[in-house]
Amino acid sequence: MKAGTCAARVSEPRQVRKEAAVRRQLGGAAATLAGAGNPVPLGVPRSTKGARPRPAWCPVAMTYQTLYRKYRSQSFGDLVGQEATSRALQGAIATDRVAHAYLFSGTRGTGKTTTARLLAKAINCMRRGPGTAEPCNECESCLQVQNGSALDLIEIDAASNRGIDEIRDLRERVNLAPALGRKKVYIIDEAHMLTTEAFNALLKTLEEPPEHVVFVLCTTDANKIPLTVLGRCQQFVFRRFSDEQIVGRLAKVASGEGIVVEPSALALIANVAQGSMRDAIGLLDQLVPLADGPISLAAARELLGIADPAQLDGLLEMILTGRAAEALDSLGRIYEGGGELRQVVRGLMERCRDQLVSAIEARDERARDTLSAVLDSLLHLDGEVRRHAEPRFLVEATVVRLAVETQALPQRSEQTASRQPAPIVTSAPVPQSGPVAHSPPVTPVGSEIGGGPSAEDGWRRILESLNPQTRAYFRAARAQLDGDRLVLTFPYSFHHKRAVETASQVEPLVRSWLGASARLDLQMQESAPPASQPTVAPALAPEEDPVIKAAERKLEARVVRVRPLKETP
Repeated sequence: MKAGTCAARVSEPRQVRKEAAVRRQLGGAAATLAGAGNPVPLGVPRSTKGARPRPAWCPVAMTYQTLYRKYRSQSFGDLVGQEATSRALQGAIATDRVAHAYLFSGTRGTGKTTTARLLAKAINCMRRGPGTAEPCNECESCLQVQNGSALDLIEIDAASNRGIDEIRDLRERVNLAPALGRKKVYIIDEAHMLTTEAFNALLKTLEEPPEHVVFVLCTTDANKIPLTVLGRCQQFVFRRFSDEQIVGRLAKVASGEGIVVEPSALALIANVAQGSMRDAIGLLDQLVPLADGPISLAAARELLGIADPAQLDGLLEMILTGRAAEALDSLGRIYEGGGELRQVVRGLMERCRDQLVSAIEARDERARDTLSAVLDSLLHLDGEVRRHAEPRFLVEATVVRLAVETQALPQRSEQTASRQPAPIVTSAPVPQSGPVAHSPPVTPVGSEIGGGPSAEDGWRRILESLNPQTRAYFRAARAQLDGDRLVLTFPYSFHHKRAVETASQVEPLVRSWLGASARLDLQMQESAPPASQPTVAPALAPEEDPVIKAAERKLEARVVRVRPLKETP
């Protein structure tokens, strides 16, 4: 066996020598990626002495970070919205009363995970003074949390770690002491995805964890969290952001990035985001590469697939006026212009809802019924558009159906009103004692005698001015005017009796309405005349009863004797 360097080279396996050659060949590129020496552009040698150019396939480090991650709130003062939750958590941190378990619930993009990270950062901040809650963002612990390398902050995705085995591993790891800070914080995101068995395994640890452990459960569906878990946590509900809060945050992000965005475009993004800050900043991030200069409202609509509001207003007007063909053409133009069908349906829903509220305030019953039916159909359509194989055909069919039904609705209403019979007025019977006196006809409230519609309004105002108990006695009475006499006919004797006892409360109101000479007459409604008694057929003999006859035929028997059931021997 040979000695020396040559012998060592000969004894090396061929694969090892190949790997070493590759490493020497790519040493310059690897050193450049690692930050050694001065960076050199891709393909340019470091020096003219035997250096090889960088291979074209060599990866380049990506330095871009999405805007919603770059501008994540790093302090409670920078946290947008959720003022009550922020104050409660800051008070707990400042007074050293941090609970062992929290539950953050709310819709997506409302800051649940961001707040949980802020809580972990503030708890473990090494420079935070007593009585304060804001992290310094300069110590080693805060920097590790910001960089995502903190060992004392463990984030668990419950959607992919939802079984009982993962919870058993968690129960074993919670006993380990913190590496740097005061506490180990476990953030369990989408906690409602855990199985029932996993929740049961977590209960004891969640109720009595080690002193150095804090649990933060984040969920978008708090209804799926068991009550046994809710009882062991302090729950904070994160609400949707308002459009003003989203616009303000977007303006701050755009200013930090040096982006010029029209205020109308920011308002449009905030409206589409539906209260989610993450979605709004993500949409702004999509608009940045497309804009050569300032981001305009037209560019935002083109990217988001939102039609011109004037087109949506015209489309809804065509639907409500029954112009099906024109509505179909307008929808086709919106779709061919790049409008997204879900956004079109949502825009129609918003406009229909606004008009419905106006119709309710104006007490327009016909418009209220029409808009309510249209809005109900649009609500169902919004859920079906996402799942349908041909959403365009579905939306077109719904638009045509709504236009046709809306056009036929007024005609049906008029036909129904024309078929309603006129009210039949019967006067009270006159006693026959003595000579018969022809009394003037009694006129119902609301007819021409007594001031037309004002008479009915006057009696309604009297009822509204009574106290609730007295009003209940007079509500069922039928009111009629007989000159200056107000006749009230009661269908029930109880109401008539109570009305007679409380008539003194009604008479002054009637005089103030009909005049000082007005009188109040309380009558009991007479029962209808008894109908003619039907002729009763004579009772059949027991042996002639159809049941007995059927038994005789079935058993091939005959009746021998009929005896009463209580007959004694």
